[in-house]
Amino acid sequence: MPKRQLQPDYTLLTESTYRGYPVQYRDGQSPLIKEALDKFINQMEAITSHYQDVFLVRFDLHLPKNDDTTPLIQPDVANDRVSELFAQLRDNKFRQRIWGGQQIKRSAYGWCNELETAKQIHYHCWIAVPKGRVENAGSIRKRLDGTYDTYGLIGLVHNLWQSLNPEGYANIYCDARDAMRLKSNDQADMNAAIEWLSYLAKQRGKVVYEDENGQPIRIRRFDGSRMQPAANQP
Repeated sequence: MPKRQLQPDYTLLTESTYRGYPVQYRDGQSPLIKEALDKFINQMEAITSHYQDVFLVRFDLHLPKNDDTTPLIQPDVANDRVSELFAQLRDNKFRQRIWGGQQIKRSAYGWCNELETAKQIHYHCWIAVPKGRVENAGSIRKRLDGTYDTYGLIGLVHNLWQSLNPEGYANIYCDARDAMRLKSNDQADMNAAIEWLSYLAKQRGKVVYEDENGQPIRIRRFDGSRMQPAANQP
């Protein structure tokens, strides 16, 4: 499937602040996609309106490596798998009382896809949950026999992601630096969170796919949760 750099069918931002928050743009760097940034900011503002203490985790999702035995997974199929991952977290795993003996009733998340030098598309993701339910990101450790020890939120994401990718091992990247705690009444915390997430909205790596006639194929390049702020709840 041919591809080319994203054309400006989205609004591109070239400012170092947006909606009162610092964002990751400097002169000469990749512009940011306004619509993606709005989605992420709206969801972070929504979850911090429900909880005073929020735990935010970033992670990367990769598809099974394309080779002679593993097919290239099409972007629309890959997008569906990412959406299903978050749906299973929200509608199943978070409903279980395994989070400090309680459920996670509300969570916010977002993702974007990119394709740079690798053949397979990959994803930058984030998820925000109430801090009282999740104390750390968790971990993934490979055993000597090739199996994995998984723990906590990221361990759960790892296991779900493997189940959604039957073609082969699907790598997940997340380390201790990919998580932060923020207080909803601390503007500095919110500034740091939005600046951190704004990297995901950069234009670089976002591509348009074309059919055999050179016509663009509409494929989602980003998405996220649809949580409403507390003030807008019925």
